[in-house]
Amino acid sequence: MIITREKPQLLKDSMHLPTSSYNALLATLPFFSGRVAAALNPSCRPGGNFDLSKWALETPIDNGNGQPLVISAASLSAGNDGCKNGWQDKGSNHQWFFTESTDGSMVMKAPGYSKDRPCIKWSGSNHCRTEFRQTSPTSWPPSATTNRLHVKLVGIRGRNVCIGQVFQVGSSANKPFAELYYYDDGTVIMGVATCQGGANDGCKQHMEPLGTVALGTAFTYDIWFEGNVLKAGVNGQMKTLKTYFTTPGAMFKAGNYNQGTDDASVHILELTTQHGGEEASDL
Repeated sequence: MIITREKPQLLKDSMHLPTSSYNALLATLPFFSGRVAAALNPSCRPGGNFDLSKWALETPIDNGNGQPLVISAASLSAGNDGCKNGWQDKGSNHQWFFTESTDGSMVMKAPGYSKDRPCIKWSGSNHCRTEFRQTSPTSWPPSATTNRLHVKLVGIRGRNVCIGQVFQVGSSANKPFAELYYYDDGTVIMGVATCQGGANDGCKQHMEPLGTVALGTAFTYDIWFEGNVLKAGVNGQMKTLKTYFTTPGAMFKAGNYNQGTDDASVHILELTTQHGGEEASDL
């Protein structure tokens, strides 16, 4: 079915290996990026609990020119001192990105957007975000044997939040290839673009339900785009998705790309990527 982003309607716990076995397994995988099964420290800034050295953060903060402030990987991770000096936003005027004091999760908040209540956003979008985009690699070929994004999170509030993306790189369109939406009734739905230009070319997304998880409940999602096959799943239940065109390159995005008019908040507990099989690009 091809419909708009308004939600249609639909778990099983993922397998849990002992930490030592899981880390040993991950060590054999190519280009693994992330920290696994380490206890999150509520006293650390996000860059001390997560490997943010391969991500940039797009924020709803004015960069001085009316555009979103983008925080570099170097500022997020602060070398080896991300715990103490990694960038966070926990000021008196706004608090969009910081560590949750109770469990060490990474809090990502984003304001809603409307004509009556505008926020700082990219000119090509109708929505505001606190969202990571990959910077190392900046793109990878979907034909490679391994391109995977894994996230564990808790949705706190928000009518409709895009929590993950596959974004086109190297095509004529600067648009998502697929977007993962999480609605306030708990439905998790992957929207796959049906043409390169998306809404700019009058194309709707094909909306594929993946599962249901109540707000306030921790869950995992995975997105794989490898061997030119797109898969996604909730709590380890992967599903192969139909695609409608090809893109020479892609990158992952993850976090809080708020699609609603109300403020939204997600708490990240795990964030990892894997790449291998063909050369990725850092250019």
